[in-house]
Amino acid sequence: MVYILKLAINDFRNIIRDRFLVYASIIMPLLVIVISRIILHWIAPTIGDTIPLAKNYSIIFMLFVTMIPIIYGFITAFLILDERDEHLLTVLRVMPISRNAYLVYRMFFMSVFSFIVLLIFPPLSGLVDGTQFSYIEYIPIAVLFTLLTPFSGLLVSSFANNKVQAFAIFKISGTVYLLPLFAFLLSDNLKYIFSPIPNFWTFMTLKEVIYTGMNDYLHLGIGFVYHIALIAVLFYIFNKKY
Repeated sequence: MVYILKLAINDFRNIIRDRFLVYASIIMPLLVIVISRIILHWIAPTIGDTIPLAKNYSIIFMLFVTMIPIIYGFITAFLILDERDEHLLTVLRVMPISRNAYLVYRMFFMSVFSFIVLLIFPPLSGLVDGTQFSYIEYIPIAVLFTLLTPFSGLLVSSFANNKVQAFAIFKISGTVYLLPLFAFLLSDNLKYIFSPIPNFWTFMTLKEVIYTGMNDYLHLGIGFVYHIALIAVLFYIFNKKY
């Protein structure tokens, strides 16, 4: 427990010391909320008649709630890459804390921040006002969205050998995460072509909560199982590689 506390203190120091991490962990989530308000009050009323999608707040909401855990996942990956470059992963072999315990902590640390921001985002964004949105039903979906943080962090840190590669993987994966939004334009059967993308299942569940106020527990359950399975696979790949 003492070593976990020391790691947490060291993480806060690293984040505060690095301007990029301060921007990513604090400024970016606040910026997402501000942009939501700008779209809601200024942009949508102006161009909504010309571009109907600008008034589709549900799609915009889904876009933004996907960005939040990805941002924190990227921070997680950068912290791991920094510690790998400092040979901390090698040092862990002779320390009381195990490699697995370190990885679990590393995934959990930023996931907490991701979950908190996901919880406060709906009321602050204003994008779900006037819908059937149920905040209580949204909470398990926020937990599922949070799993994108450890998934993204492990995905980048498992396959990136340096920060340049990390940026490339981050950009590509960020684009892939947005593809399931197109599922709402397809028929019931065709939309499942996006099912291999993890957050597809989260989108399906979130759509029901926004439009009906009810949770789709089938898609929610599949989403949890699928995310956890993918995280376990990446956990194994990371341990084998380092």
